[in-house]
Amino acid sequence: MNKFHCIISLLIFFYTGTCSAEPIFYEKHYPKGDGPFPAVIALHTSGGFKTVKHLIQRYVDDGFVVYAPDFFTRHDLGPSNRMETFSTYREAIEGELDEIVDLAKNDPKVQKQNVFAVGFSNGGFWATYLAGKKRVRAAASHYGVWKANFGKFDWKKQPYPTAYMTSSSNPLLALHGEDDDTQKMRHVKDAWKKVKKANSRFETYVYDGAGHAWDRQGHKKYVYNAKVDTDSHERTVAFFEKFMNKTASSGNWN
Repeated sequence: MNKFHCIISLLIFFYTGTCSAEPIFYEKHYPKGDGPFPAVIALHTSGGFKTVKHLIQRYVDDGFVVYAPDFFTRHDLGPSNRMETFSTYREAIEGELDEIVDLAKNDPKVQKQNVFAVGFSNGGFWATYLAGKKRVRAAASHYGVWKANFGKFDWKKQPYPTAYMTSSSNPLLALHGEDDDTQKMRHVKDAWKKVKKANSRFETYVYDGAGHAWDRQGHKKYVYNAKVDTDSHERTVAFFEKFMNKTASSGNWN
């Protein structure tokens, strides 16, 4: 970047509070060894980046590099204004997550052909985006956002994740709790029907007796379910392995 572009970037930063020349904050974690390894993009809930941190190590233990981006802080998003994720800041977040995926693909310790994504609640929306637009090889949505429970949306300007999925989209796994009060199954099933019509590699599983955020221990609102927590992780890893390029090393993405 030349001096002129650096000055412009600094002016943008001081005027808007963001700097588009830099990626959004993210953490990356590696398994032991030289690699290259498959990778997972881990996407947090509307509760923010902290809600995904306890899930990172399990993917590392399974042999994945984990890139965990914070796609809320730059836009001053949080639980109170989370719906702006899917409207006001939707296109910006699409671009920012694309950049994180590119960083992972260009990491010499990552198998470029084997970059996946897993998203939780709000992050499930973005996991669907990454699979839908073929930015990752496959993705999983855990208790994901399939429809906002309030507010009016223009589908052309602010599509729910079903709009990302087409016949050419990459595989997607959706896991949901039958008793989810945040993303109710009647809305979820309607969305799933649309996706299944569009994409034959879309897989779903419903957990009886499970609610929203089943992996959150000690939360005041959500009920932790150890059995579902374990099973959902194992199903996700098995799904990724099902579509993994077994001969991949560090070659070009395809």
